[in-house]
Amino acid sequence: DEDKRKNIYRFVCPHAGQFLCNLTSLVFVMESEGEVLYRVVSWNPGLLDGLGQMKPAGPLYNIDCFNGSISGLHLPHCEIFCEENKDSLAVARFTGGNVEIMKPFKVTETHVMIDIRDLSHFGLLKRMIFPPSPVIAQVLLFLRPITVRQRENILDVHLLPWNVPLSKVKDQHTENTHIKTSSKCSLTPESEYHLCCQPEESTVQPASETFECNYGPNYHPTFEVFVDVNKKEIRLSLLDKTGREVWEPRRIVLTGQDVEPPAYRRDELIRRVSSVMTIADGLRTKDMIPDEIYSKVHAAEPRQEKTRLLLNALDSGGAAVKAEFYKLLKNEEPHLVDELESGPSRPQQF
Repeated sequence: DEDKRKNIYRFVCPHAGQFLCNLTSLVFVMESEGEVLYRVVSWNPGLLDGLGQMKPAGPLYNIDCFNGSISGLHLPHCEIFCEENKDSLAVARFTGGNVEIMKPFKVTETHVMIDIRDLSHFGLLKRMIFPPSPVIAQVLLFLRPITVRQRENILDVHLLPWNVPLSKVKDQHTENTHIKTSSKCSLTPESEYHLCCQPEESTVQPASETFECNYGPNYHPTFEVFVDVNKKEIRLSLLDKTGREVWEPRRIVLTGQDVEPPAYRRDELIRRVSSVMTIADGLRTKDMIPDEIYSKVHAAEPRQEKTRLLLNALDSGGAAVKAEFYKLLKNEEPHLVDELESGPSRPQQF
């Protein structure tokens, strides 16, 4: 489970054994049943300054265990091993303002394994004694909400190490829509890359950017892509400075991916939604309905007529406006949304 308000992950272990977290790829070796709470925290620059050539190679996790005990921890890495870097990884354990460098007892193609006795902050470190070598990376795509006056879709493109949890990036961009695609690739830190977009009239900024192994606390987009709002799909690829494709062309659909809200019966919404003006206020604040429509909704009576007029506006607003309506409705009337999603009123489009 994930407590999104506090970015805390919670895992209840039913018995002894090894258990994989699907959100972070952490593996916990449990000696008995118990409850584990863990979260990503920021690396302390002051403590890192004293580590010389060792740099973060993964997120830093604060781990606590209740009613049980953890005897081992497997931290995911993104290294592509060769003869030079096969022994480059270690684990940092931070406690009481001090740092302990732990040597793993085993390193696999995906994880670094350590035995632990006491819990605190754990994170991967890499010895930077050789020139940067390729790592497994990911290309994450987030579509920004579109307003009624906007003539372009804006797509944020993030280049990140493979072991950065997707859920952590989503937490910082909740207003945007994550577009799922095959994201895995191989990138070299401190190397420049160029994002190519078709159709050619689309705009990509910047022209090129250097890939860094960023482990937070902030995850800003590496590239921004501006696409005509009438374009329903584009093709994206990533090139290195020699022009070689490191992320082959992908077909990216800009509508219909986690954008459309659940389809409810229109008459059910008109009859049952009580927070119509609060929702209209939210849409107006984000510039998703024109002032003229808002005024009509505000002046209409009774409440059902307000809802009918607002739903009419959604039909011309597009998928992003409908998605924002659903988000606001879920915030204001969660019990109604639960009923609509589980009941027979879902199949029709409003």
